[in-house]
Amino acid sequence: MAIDNTFIINQIRTRKSMVVAFCAYTNMPLVVCDPETFNDQVFVFENEKLLQEFAKPYTEKKILLRGVKYMNKDFLKFFSSLFLCDVNEIVFVNTKANYHIQLDKFVKKPDFSKLEPQKRPVTNPSLLLTGMYFAQEAARPIKPEDRTEEEAENLKELQEELGANMARGRFIVAIELNEGPGTPAEKLKNNEYKVPIIKMKDESIWQPAFTDTFEFNKYAKGKPMTTMAVPFALLGSFLTKDSKGFMVNPMGIKLIANRDMLLAAAKNAAEAIKKQQEAAAAQGEGQTGEEQNGEEQSDET
Repeated sequence: MAIDNTFIINQIRTRKSMVVAFCAYTNMPLVVCDPETFNDQVFVFENEKLLQEFAKPYTEKKILLRGVKYMNKDFLKFFSSLFLCDVNEIVFVNTKANYHIQLDKFVKKPDFSKLEPQKRPVTNPSLLLTGMYFAQEAARPIKPEDRTEEEAENLKELQEELGANMARGRFIVAIELNEGPGTPAEKLKNNEYKVPIIKMKDESIWQPAFTDTFEFNKYAKGKPMTTMAVPFALLGSFLTKDSKGFMVNPMGIKLIANRDMLLAAAKNAAEAIKKQQEAAAAQGEGQTGEEQNGEEQSDET
């Protein structure tokens, strides 16, 4: 039987603040899959002390958590952002109990289905959710041989799912147009722009890409940039000479798509398009031949 959480929902909405459990490895909320309902959950606490108690078993498993405090004015923005990573349940923890509440009870899920595909905002909820689970587990500072067989198998499955979701993804790529006269289109045509890069401690260079506008804004921090929506298969065409590849959500889960992976994806996409064109051409020729044969038979009759 469904539980009516109206009272506790109203209590949460009118609170001055709340504390959210964040994973230190992803810089995003800790996400947990409920073993019974399979809901993807985020944990919200009445105060920091309750979070510290909650974090103890995670610390023992070497999953580091931290509390992020949200003031009431930011509640709506926070809850809305969870739709971008496919989270569907909030677990609110106070001194009395743990309350399991569906996310859409706090905020309405946006519906972009009525928009034309090219006008829909870039989102990758399945990729982001899988990436969060993968990063939470993969970043644990333990040796591979110290993982249980179940943990190792789970990590392998997450990695495979992550690769499949990334290949299906569409990403935000940003550039900085040079100052001076000319329209954005003219500057793009004349290569009058700079590509933002991420330089790592080992001197390697990566380019940022983003699963959604929320992640892009974390990186841009208000700096004016021109953005483009790019399918994964075409990311390779945006690689600069010294880049080792793209880092997806550098302020969050930091997924890596290296140069070899991107160039292979671009090659596979080009070959697939070529085969489709050849098949379409062959089908067209076949139809033309059938039409000609039909005309000849008709004349004979």
